[in-house]
Amino acid sequence: MTRFNDRLADVLEWYRKKCDLEENRFKLLAEQVALAESQIEFHRTQVLAHQMNLIKSSELQAFELAALGSFCRQAKKSESRLRQDCQMKQKSLEEQRKVVLAAQRRLRLVEKLRDRRLEEHRYEETRKLEELASESYLAGFARGLNDPTE
Repeated sequence: MTRFNDRLADVLEWYRKKCDLEENRFKLLAEQVALAESQIEFHRTQVLAHQMNLIKSSELQAFELAALGSFCRQAKKSESRLRQDCQMKQKSLEEQRKVVLAAQRRLRLVEKLRDRRLEEHRYEETRKLEELASESYLAGFARGLNDPTE
């Protein structure tokens, strides 16, 4: 029997590494999106707590109301920036998802090619063994016909 020479082994390994790399990038981007979303929630919580503290005061001075208004405007701007950052990260995440899916498809394709070649190799080996067995049987049968002692 001949040994299966997998010429696609190096290519397959390269595609596996490429796929792993893209999946790791995807995980990193997903973590960044989660962090951005948690920053938005933290910001909201802080703004709400600050507003509640000011509102709970029994006496609000005019300058405190002006400060609250200014604070609210700044908080909205800050939240808007955080949301834009989060949206950009989500867009990058979606693009990376497409890259990962493409890398996984290429990897599966090469794996299927390798599997198909392995099956062809096994088929050829089985065919050769059957051919050898039939030749061996026929040779033994022919010796039996030529040998008058049997």
